[in-house]
Amino acid sequence: MEYLAENLIYGIECSMGKFTKTEEELANYILQRPEEVSQLTISQIAKKLHISPATITRFCQKLAFSGFNEFKHELKRFVDLRNTPMHMKDLKQVDYFAKLYQDHMSIIEDTFHITSYEDIQKAVSFLTKAKKIHVYGIGSSGIAAHEFKSKFFRIGLSVEAITDPHQSMMDAALSDQESVVIGISITGATKEVIRAVKIAKKQGALILVFTGNKNSELSRLSDQSLLVTSKNSMHMGQNISPLLPLLLLFDLLYTELVSKDYKNRISIREKTLQVLTDPH
Repeated sequence: MEYLAENLIYGIECSMGKFTKTEEELANYILQRPEEVSQLTISQIAKKLHISPATITRFCQKLAFSGFNEFKHELKRFVDLRNTPMHMKDLKQVDYFAKLYQDHMSIIEDTFHITSYEDIQKAVSFLTKAKKIHVYGIGSSGIAAHEFKSKFFRIGLSVEAITDPHQSMMDAALSDQESVVIGISITGATKEVIRAVKIAKKQGALILVFTGNKNSELSRLSDQSLLVTSKNSMHMGQNISPLLPLLLLFDLLYTELVSKDYKNRISIREKTLQVLTDPH
């Protein structure tokens, strides 16, 4: 489904060219009376317009919905949005923001549920013992790789983030038993990351993986996997950045790592921040 509340009406208007004559009559009825339609059943609409329920279902599917119920839900959100007072201050009073809030909270809850303290401790032990940490990721996982580098470099870890597939393979070939290689792939199936991780594993590097699929090839290559919460089943999952669960895991690692050597890590962080603010 590609629509979000107020974009639904625009989507219907833009799709007029692909509707049959009967579907076009239905579309005009919805455009003229969205609030009324949002309260009716498929049978009631069919009776009012003298069309079959199957026609209504096909109409909804042409708009990329699974059927009438999903379409009606989106239409009701459009109506609710239109009727929402502009001065409303609490975002959670807006229907789709409330659902987005719940999905964000679910990601936090699920991450704390599927990640054990032992998992965090083991991953942190890898990071603190490593002479060099190499982070590989492509696309949004590449953005996460750079965020990991920025976050942990500031507290004294030697981290390199590599998002170019060829460079990651060459880098992996130069890793050794004192290296930790981090592979980031939500699906666990990113071929470029898997290829680089395989090379690093042959060189004796420890492998730490961030993935949403514990049974993936990437996860099987790892010495330690940290699981990312899946957004697929969430109502507003398509609107949530894939970085969110990754950043939460990074924060857990960061907090544990700092707590184990607080004075030293904070001192290093202050030094890195000070040079950015020092006018000289």
